[in-house]
Amino acid sequence: MKRLAASLIALALMTPLGACGFSPLYAERGDFAVTGELAQIDVNAPNDALGRDIKFNLLDAFSSSGNPPPNAPYVLEIAPVLYSEDVITERDADVTRQNIALLVPFRLVKTDTKETLLRSTSRSRSSYNRVQSEYANIVANQDAQERIAKAAANDIKLQLSIYFDRAAKNGS
Repeated sequence: MKRLAASLIALALMTPLGACGFSPLYAERGDFAVTGELAQIDVNAPNDALGRDIKFNLLDAFSSSGNPPPNAPYVLEIAPVLYSEDVITERDADVTRQNIALLVPFRLVKTDTKETLLRSTSRSRSSYNRVQSEYANIVANQDAQERIAKAAANDIKLQLSIYFDRAAKNGS
């Protein structure tokens, strides 16, 4: 009885969402799906560890295969910039906490016309504790960079999804 009541309450609460124009971002609408558009994007990134990490996170997020499409109609150009700052410095000048921030300016380019469709920036931040062991500090820094690269890739995917969804709704 309680399950039935909970189901009816949930249904009643979701009913107004359809009236306000809510629709799931990744839902298929007729012959259009945001996921289909995302799967048609290739990624150009700097050939360094951070650039490759973001690129492969993006390709994994765009398609189930994780591979760039052949003859991609869209190219995403990214230019990541990594910053670090000491947050907590002890009296003896030892740094015990460090922040790293990632800015990823990007632009979506239509391959055939070289037209820039979207230009934006993704921002991500992480921090880690520094300890006596230098090896532990290196591993913590690498882990933090991997986390912010994944967070930036997810943010870029979301921004591109919103762009494609709005473009489809506007008929362009």
